[in-house]
Amino acid sequence: MHSLRRALAVRFSFTIFLALLLISLWAFLGTHYSLSRQLDESLKSALQLEAASLAAGLPVVFQPGPTDMDSFVRQVNRFIAIRDSNGNALSVNTVVALSLPLDEQSFGRARGGEEVITSQPWANHRIRSVYSTVPEGSLTGAAVIQVAASLEPLGEVERRIFFLMLGTVLLGTAATMIGASFLARGAVAPIAAVTAQAEAIEPGIVGSRITAHADVAEFKGLVGVLNRMLDRLAGAFEQQRRIIADLGHDLRTPLTAMQGEIEVALRSERSGQEYQTVLESCLEEVEHLSSIGDSLVLLARIEAGELQPHLTPVDISSLANDAVKRVRSRAEGRTLMLHVEALDNTVLAVDSKMMSLVLDHLLHNAVQHTPSDTRAIVTLSSHDAYLRIAVDDDGPGIADELLPHLFERLYRTDEARTRSTGAGLGLTIAAAIVEAHHGTIAATRSDRGGLQIVIEIPRTLSPSAGIEGSEPSL
Repeated sequence: MHSLRRALAVRFSFTIFLALLLISLWAFLGTHYSLSRQLDESLKSALQLEAASLAAGLPVVFQPGPTDMDSFVRQVNRFIAIRDSNGNALSVNTVVALSLPLDEQSFGRARGGEEVITSQPWANHRIRSVYSTVPEGSLTGAAVIQVAASLEPLGEVERRIFFLMLGTVLLGTAATMIGASFLARGAVAPIAAVTAQAEAIEPGIVGSRITAHADVAEFKGLVGVLNRMLDRLAGAFEQQRRIIADLGHDLRTPLTAMQGEIEVALRSERSGQEYQTVLESCLEEVEHLSSIGDSLVLLARIEAGELQPHLTPVDISSLANDAVKRVRSRAEGRTLMLHVEALDNTVLAVDSKMMSLVLDHLLHNAVQHTPSDTRAIVTLSSHDAYLRIAVDDDGPGIADELLPHLFERLYRTDEARTRSTGAGLGLTIAAAIVEAHHGTIAATRSDRGGLQIVIEIPRTLSPSAGIEGSEPSL
């Protein structure tokens, strides 16, 4: 399993390692350049001093020191040779310098009056030499002065510096790894605390929220997202409990009624007419149960996306007029009216069966939950981007705090909880169908004092063009 703490520690340590490596490399190159410059300056100084001695008529000072090269390099490391025009050594400062190699090109340039510095191999060493013209009045036959030094001491110093810097990089990286592990542990500790609080929240616990590190800027967003998710889950659990309770009530009521009627009918002999009456009553309860089941299945298909709208150009005013006619027969004294604004622009690309079902549910809701002398009005108004359908009444209405819950499954006020109100899914199905058409639905208080439900369907398609698709079965 991938560890964030380990990843943070490794990445931080690798970053520090690269930084230290680049710094050490830059410092090493700078040291090498500085030591090389110092060696060149030292060779030039020795050359100038020897030239001054020759100009004064003084001979080359002979070093009686070690005669082997390694020892001489460790003790003196300055080789001087006075050469004639053919490159032969006329005078040297040590016996070892008799075998000092000559760079022909540098020797020629020095005879021309230049001061030349060059590097070349010598035995198992590499040397640095400076060539210059012998001053006038010096040793007879002398042409060029060569002053050289082995680069081995410089190499040893650079190797010590290299290993010192390498050790610094490695030790710094190791120390960084240890420190980064502690830093990474502290960085991910809030995540562990948030996780522990989240795991401690059990299903069904209401009001439990994550508070760990909620005031830390880096974790405020994460904690906020988790708490909002818990709010949604709590709302879903509460809605699920209410749906189960309401559905149990709706299913128990007709079942209890059927059971009571059947038990009464079985207590004694009944006439055929009485048995027929009982069967008719049971049939009504079965139809009520079937309507609940059909509504739940329809709602599940719509929300699952199995039932997609088959869009065709439809005159919404005609659909509304037909819906008013269908519901008017059950109005029982209530007045149903249709008011259309902008008669020439009520054609919309919708699913006619689905939209008819929406209008039926809205009008049925207005009829079932209002007194017999209520006026219910369907108003259509056309706009450039959408068509607005409003169903409002002058009934008693409902409390404002209940309005946001009207489109929830099986939601009904306690005063309306009667068998005559149906399955309690009409407005929920209407909302699902409107959302399938990418529209909006809202419940507000009507200007007439009752309830107003407003639907806005966007004009997403030209009324002259439909969409191909399977026709939904409602």
